[in-house]
Amino acid sequence: MRRRRRLAGLVLVAALGVAACESQPSSRRIANDIIKTLSDEGPVRECMLDKLDGYTDDDLDEITASASQPGPGTAIDLFEADLASCR
Repeated sequence: MRRRRRLAGLVLVAALGVAACESQPSSRRIANDIIKTLSDEGPVRECMLDKLDGYTDDDLDEITASASQPGPGTAIDLFEADLASCR
């Protein structure tokens, strides 16, 4: 389960990075699609989507930018932990 969660986080980072570079589709749309793809329908998915709704587009841009920063406690680490708390 932990490996799947980490993989989901890495996919999300990559997707957000691509979205930031190309601007289409939006980071939010990609994150939404990934959550729906990697999570089974039910309360965990709904929790993750609710948490995603709590982030602004600027927040998601900051999360994307932090993906290349070393060390724990970056915005992407906090974002992953926030989504993981739904499990």
